[in-house]
Amino acid sequence: MGSHQAEHVSNGVNAMSGLIPEQVIAEVRERNDIVAVISEYVELRKAGKNWKGLCPFHREKTPSFNVNPEEQFYYCFGCGAGGNVINFLMAVENISFREAVERLAERAGIPVRFENGSPEKTQSGSEKKRLLELHRAAHEFFQNNLFGQSGGLARQYLTARGIQGETARVFGLGYAPAEWRGLLSYLERRGFSEAECLAAGLASEGRGSRCYDRFRGRLMFPVCDGRGQPIAFGGRVLDASQPKYLNSPETLIFTKGNNLYRLDLARRGFREKGFAVLVEGYMDVISLYQAGFDNTVAALGTALTEYQARLLKRFTQEVVIAFDGDAAGEAATWRGLEILRQQGLRVRVAELPGGEDPDTFIRTYGGRAFEELLNKAPGLTEFKLGTIIRRADLSTVDGKVAATGRIIEVLAELDSPVEQNEYLRWAAGRLKISEDVLAAELEARGAKAGIENSSRHRISSKSNNRGDGKDRDGSRKALGVRRRQPSGLQGLSDIEAALLRLLLHHRQLIERVKQVLYPEDFRHPVAQRAMECLLACHEAGHLEHGAAVFDYVKDASVQQLIAGLLTSRTSLPPVQTCMHYVRRLQVMHLKDDLKVLEDQIGQVEQEPVDGRLVSQLSNLLIKYRQLREEISRGIRT
Repeated sequence: MGSHQAEHVSNGVNAMSGLIPEQVIAEVRERNDIVAVISEYVELRKAGKNWKGLCPFHREKTPSFNVNPEEQFYYCFGCGAGGNVINFLMAVENISFREAVERLAERAGIPVRFENGSPEKTQSGSEKKRLLELHRAAHEFFQNNLFGQSGGLARQYLTARGIQGETARVFGLGYAPAEWRGLLSYLERRGFSEAECLAAGLASEGRGSRCYDRFRGRLMFPVCDGRGQPIAFGGRVLDASQPKYLNSPETLIFTKGNNLYRLDLARRGFREKGFAVLVEGYMDVISLYQAGFDNTVAALGTALTEYQARLLKRFTQEVVIAFDGDAAGEAATWRGLEILRQQGLRVRVAELPGGEDPDTFIRTYGGRAFEELLNKAPGLTEFKLGTIIRRADLSTVDGKVAATGRIIEVLAELDSPVEQNEYLRWAAGRLKISEDVLAAELEARGAKAGIENSSRHRISSKSNNRGDGKDRDGSRKALGVRRRQPSGLQGLSDIEAALLRLLLHHRQLIERVKQVLYPEDFRHPVAQRAMECLLACHEAGHLEHGAAVFDYVKDASVQQLIAGLLTSRTSLPPVQTCMHYVRRLQVMHLKDDLKVLEDQIGQVEQEPVDGRLVSQLSNLLIKYRQLREEISRGIRT
């Protein structure tokens, strides 16, 4: 496997059904104009040769997000985000490299064929595609019914619930008529079999193996994947019959605990508002969306799962829970809140009045009242402690002791000593007991549990002297040079940046430079990885323009560096300037190595060791000095 394909494997292209061929990836990039694609997400305005808009990856009031149609890349001068059309879709949709390529291929009408795909995997892919087509057809049937003659009762219900027709269309709502085989007959006319409808969970089997519609006489809510494609349905009765809600079973394309209701519609709201609102039901999401809270999703009527929490973490760092007022303190809900916290999300809880849910609250009090509720939503720990105190009978000793025990459990979960101390003071004040008493209880619990924090923070003082660097004769590795690894782009030298910029803009120089310079010759690790990507793209023959390099990048820092370098050019003669930078880089390395050699000679001279080692090191030092002087003369001339 070549370096290019290896990079794609790390980006997720080597997935279930094989590798996406190299030529397809290049064609996808070429046939998807980056300005057209980004315009679907960002309002762009012409600015000279480029296009400009508000960055979708960070909040800003003044546009700093630029799109270069000539080189087909984007770059934000505010946050440093940058890349080509594939990278943009990956970032804005939070999807894998493979998913981005597939979507762009579909957009451009390019058939994607996979290499190394087994027959079983190919069949699985075909079955999924067929199920998606089936759900699209069913969705069409339900929608036509809602806005047709048979949907009058369902439309009346939506009107009574305050849902406007446009909102119903945005959410793709539909109606399943009260017929035994209405949907089945429609799907059979579209070429789908009863067996396929059963497998999709759209039909049920009765006596004598007779099939009938699973959903009848119900308002239909499509459950969609990240691309907005229907993969399941929920149906609500329009009368008092039971069950009130009926949902699709799990299928090859739908796992209840792996999806969030209308995440596809809420992702932009997450970015714009900076947080997600998590509710319980379909109508909660729809009502809040209509009121302007387009950052709302629901957990599909199930206890929150780790997968759903990870899904939220892909798009936001903060979640506000707005569960029903009579459920927010239940143990199952607390477990869901903990799952969010364990995923590293900031969690707050909007406390609804008893008996209210977000849908009824928004219709009763309006959007401004709900916004105030969100703004005042306490953090997870404060919510937990407050709930314990509100529910406790603090007028009795037993009630106060029980509440104290539960509060200690919550405080013990906190990792931050500062946070733990602040909430300890907060809780002691409301319990009306001494802070020292509560602190003693917390300490006693820690001792009883046998917590040993010191082992977690033990740091070894020994350093590894084995070298990481290398050059063509292995002498750098022999020296044991370990350079400090800077974080991000900190410490990147002007020489390294200028050399990479020249190679990106004058790609004909790469063949010459690679004869005398390795990626390891760059001092900064991000510059090393950038050079590796540049060489891999060049060797694969895909470096028709600078943006192609981004296909080989799997590191955000490298992506940021390359995007930044592509935005600027130099007027200096490329060939002479390039080789000047190469020699300067070599001298920088030699200076580092000379310092290490001098230090080692000083150490060896003070120890009773074989004099031959000192002699060898001294000879090596002389050679390094001669080489440095030769290269320095070349730079001066």
